[in-house]
Amino acid sequence: MRQWHHLLGVALIVSALPACSTGASAPPQATAKAPVRASVAARDDGNLALLAGKFRTAGRTPISIVQLGDSHTAADLFSGELRTLLQARYGDGGIGLVPASPVPGIRSDRVIITSERRQWELVSARNQQSERFPLGGYLSTPLAERAAVNIQARDPDAQRYRISALYQASRSATLVANGSQRRMLPASNGQWRLSPAFVNLGLPVKLSVEGAKGVALGGWYIQGQKNAGVTYSSLGINGARLEVVDKWQAGWQDTLKALRPDLVILAYGTNEAFDDTLDLQAYQAHLEATLSQLRQQMPKAAILLVGPPDSIKQRRAASCAARQPQPLAGVVRIQRQTAQKYKALFWDWQAEMGGPCSIAAWQASGLGRPDLVHLTADGYRKSAALLYAFLKAQLKLQ
Repeated sequence: MRQWHHLLGVALIVSALPACSTGASAPPQATAKAPVRASVAARDDGNLALLAGKFRTAGRTPISIVQLGDSHTAADLFSGELRTLLQARYGDGGIGLVPASPVPGIRSDRVIITSERRQWELVSARNQQSERFPLGGYLSTPLAERAAVNIQARDPDAQRYRISALYQASRSATLVANGSQRRMLPASNGQWRLSPAFVNLGLPVKLSVEGAKGVALGGWYIQGQKNAGVTYSSLGINGARLEVVDKWQAGWQDTLKALRPDLVILAYGTNEAFDDTLDLQAYQAHLEATLSQLRQQMPKAAILLVGPPDSIKQRRAASCAARQPQPLAGVVRIQRQTAQKYKALFWDWQAEMGGPCSIAAWQASGLGRPDLVHLTADGYRKSAALLYAFLKAQLKLQ
């Protein structure tokens, strides 16, 4: 299928995944509101010194990274390799926030989540509506009295973990781990909360809900038992644009704050670039408003904008400029300017690949997929290594 408003979702390393809509509708009017002033609560260096200090003491202190993005994030190959590189050097603090139940078309690099059929209803912000979407955009409600999921490690893993549920409950319920450990889920008054944690759990683990009526889950937060090293939550939705956060329940930033992020990564832009009707002015206003809110809500966190990778839309056009998605250059320019304004880092993925139309060379060498939009597993890993080097340079880390 070659309809460019339906970009392929990342076809992962071992199997092809379904095609994914870009959701390429015009930004809602609310996104065009004037942003709050840029001066809110960021240190002169955008909190980079704070972040660098955390990395230098990572063996004794925790570092939390949260990445929000589109299909390049949903694959957890790009983010997964960056997680691997950071944890190998600065300590493994845990897996982060993962979906509460299986989500078709996405993967987690560290774990595999399974459940029996007809035990969960999944509602996704990718293409569905709800007033209760949590941070990340996946809402799972139990369909059985003891609905359960199994979480197993993708690779051998001897670590012990603390596991909490991101949940809503209209009345009290109970979480059960491996049929024995129990944690109460107090009524949450319509708000998303992190449950009391199970401790000293290994993988695989079976997690279930008792008294499930009125309960909704938004994910499992999996942290290392030692409370040190890097925890990296990768929250991606195939086809997403930055405006997807407007579909999440008001107050989703409170959940983000509960994860105590030292670095927030926003990795959107590909689906905006494939929208020929994109209003760049409205896009810029929405991006500025989002960064302003993050600065207000998390005044000690660093922020990184990851630009969209290179891509080609019109394969047979005569020039490189004509082959590119027409809004792509504008999206990259706006991200760079907005990052500077709000003291955020900006990583130009397209430039790191070699500039406009470099995706063709990447595809020819086995690093890009045939859609000339997404990368192969090796391509995402190479990109992550480039971003890792960029972060170390910006933070002046060895």
